[in-house]
Amino acid sequence: MPKSLKQLLDQVNGEAGFDVPSNYIGSTDPNIVQLVAIANRCAVLLRDLHLQFLVKQANIPMTNGMPTEDSRIFSFPLPDDYYCLVPDTTYQFGRIDPAQLPTPASTWAYLKSRSGPEGLRVRDRIIGDRLYVFSPDATQSQQFEYISKNPVVTLVPATSFAGQAGVYQGHETFTTDTDVWLLDDALIELEIIWRYKLAKGLDSAQDKENSRLYQNELRGRDAGAQIVYPPGLWPWPGFEPYTNLWVQ
Repeated sequence: MPKSLKQLLDQVNGEAGFDVPSNYIGSTDPNIVQLVAIANRCAVLLRDLHLQFLVKQANIPMTNGMPTEDSRIFSFPLPDDYYCLVPDTTYQFGRIDPAQLPTPASTWAYLKSRSGPEGLRVRDRIIGDRLYVFSPDATQSQQFEYISKNPVVTLVPATSFAGQAGVYQGHETFTTDTDVWLLDDALIELEIIWRYKLAKGLDSAQDKENSRLYQNELRGRDAGAQIVYPPGLWPWPGFEPYTNLWVQ
């Protein structure tokens, strides 16, 4: 079950042998302020592991795009919580060939230098916080997977109507003791422990190694592993075991 910031840091303090305070966010104790700062740093760093729990699906209709200086190129807003693209997941609805996102800068410059529409393939680039599309088809939509920038959520209680459910609001870092960490609990606890001990001048080498080992195990569980097919097994019959040699 996902833990709140207080539950995470209570575990960290208890495991590291430090006192467990009554609260964290808003504390004036410099040690607690430092611990919260480290926790927020870890939240941002661990987001870059690109774990499946933060993978979201975007669907952007190719209508009402913002025109650019090139009449063939229009830009569209990305999802509010967009952090980075999951490579090779971009398609335009109704087309069997994948869209090219990102289109290489050299290819993009070449398309802009030509006259007329492209038409052969959907070409996209992400510049700033917008999706730029070359000759978009207004009847279609762009779909792709992306990593959310928000590994932390806050439950915002409903106030408009009695009995209405509250909503979760995403954040990049912790803002209250009750904020919930969406990813694996041990992942951030182990990361905070070694960084906090290091900041206090304590031996943190083994704690750091424990964190790295756990990250590797978690990545394996999160992404799965390629299957090695034994000889003669359909659909890859042969005399030697087979596995995909492409780097994923």
